[in-house]
Amino acid sequence: MDIKTFKQPADKSLPAFWTPLRENDVILLRKRNRRRRFDLSLVYAVGARCSFGFPQVLVCRPERKGGSPFPTLFWLTCPYLDRKCGELESLHKIRELEELFSEKATEVARWHEKYALLRKSISEIGIDIPTGVGGIDNDGAPHAVKCLHLQAATWIGWRYHPAADWLQKELETTECTCGLCGNNEENSHHS
Repeated sequence: MDIKTFKQPADKSLPAFWTPLRENDVILLRKRNRRRRFDLSLVYAVGARCSFGFPQVLVCRPERKGGSPFPTLFWLTCPYLDRKCGELESLHKIRELEELFSEKATEVARWHEKYALLRKSISEIGIDIPTGVGGIDNDGAPHAVKCLHLQAATWIGWRYHPAADWLQKELETTECTCGLCGNNEENSHHS
């Protein structure tokens, strides 16, 4: 797949900080995802780039080629953040974030609703996925976190998260200091 197969975002009112996928992004993402089943045709835009210019978070279309739903709007692709989120998960930080979510129930519910609306707004077929962030059942399990990769990707790619302060504190920094992303062929983690 080359850059010509990617469609430009149709809605010009979407966040101005989302950028189109570049040819060198496609090459890098193919290397990072060579052992994963991630379909690059899902990529709608780059939600965030590090100061080295590499994609940190991808914005994904809410439907696959065949029309089946893909509920994860923001996909973490930065190897540094992938590793950092994995480390935090091993320290049982998911439980801590779920407790914080339960304390901010109204804000978290609104966040899930806005996410679903944003996801629908970039759908080419108007798909309406009846879940919140990353496919979380916001009615049955509104305080669920799923994984920290999803939470970091959503915060960085959308610049909006009810636990932004907590994520900033726990992650400490949101990028490496050496351009690891461009030199590392390891796979990215899905969000």
